[in-house]
Amino acid sequence: MFLSSSSKAINSSLDLTDAINGTGDLSGVPHAESLIAFTESANRETSNLPEVRKQLIEEVGVGGMVDAAITVSIFRSLNIAADCSGIRVDDDWVAIAADLTRLTRADHFTTAENSIAVRDRLKGA
Repeated sequence: MFLSSSSKAINSSLDLTDAINGTGDLSGVPHAESLIAFTESANRETSNLPEVRKQLIEEVGVGGMVDAAITVSIFRSLNIAADCSGIRVDDDWVAIAADLTRLTRADHFTTAENSIAVRDRLKGA
């Protein structure tokens, strides 16, 4: 939701479906493939993070990589804080969150289980 809101704020077009499910080529985001690879590697703490980081630096520079790392860490910390504190999604947002989850196919990720209300809505409960 943050990405779609921030892209509207700067009058930019962003295809979240391609950014999550595709290669990133059609997302409208410069260097999308490298940014997606960096985000995935950083979140999953994979062994290829040094190589992925180096590739990103080659494309966007050290400052761009640092911006990407800060963005990844902010989103990750928001999810961790919400999960740990038991913050629940307001009823008004459950349908929106479930629709966005389906649209981006985020329901295929294990973190989709973290919000019980959204998970239940996805499963038709």
